[in-house]
Amino acid sequence: MLEHKQLQEISARIKDLREFSDYTVETFADKLGMTAGEYAEYENAERDIPIGILYNIAGVLEIDPSVILFGKGATKHDATVVYSGKGTSIERYPGYEFVSLNADFINPELEPMIVTLKEGVTPELVRHSGQELNYVLKGKLLLMLGDKEYYLRAGDSIYFNATLPHAQVPMGGEAEFLTVIQK
Repeated sequence: MLEHKQLQEISARIKDLREFSDYTVETFADKLGMTAGEYAEYENAERDIPIGILYNIAGVLEIDPSVILFGKGATKHDATVVYSGKGTSIERYPGYEFVSLNADFINPELEPMIVTLKEGVTPELVRHSGQELNYVLKGKLLLMLGDKEYYLRAGDSIYFNATLPHAQVPMGGEAEFLTVIQK
């Protein structure tokens, strides 16, 4: 899950953006395909917000996800450079961190991130629109995808339909992978 402070900040931004856009909780939840109660748990920071839902929220609001995640919009039109160790980082929950590689690019069609998973992390299954590429940089990774499991090592990759429920789990220690998500 996101650190509690980060979760509260993101949830507050979502609420402000929803209200600014004149959506009721019920109408907004309906646009996201969930109940008002489920949505309210996210908006009130009572429940961690999966990345797929953050992207869906940004889509409904017609804004870049970086506004929700980082509190500021992107500024680059032509190119954005992320120098080693300087990407925009967020810890989804203890042991699961990702670094955005395009947080400052306006209207990206892809979301590239470096994801680091500590040993013992078991993320929940998520699904989102589009397709996804995972390329293992370090360690070993189990990708659960629908009713199948794929075991990957450094140098291996998988490209898949991200509408299927999926989760990545580190195997035998920390794992690091590049993920590129199509919006």
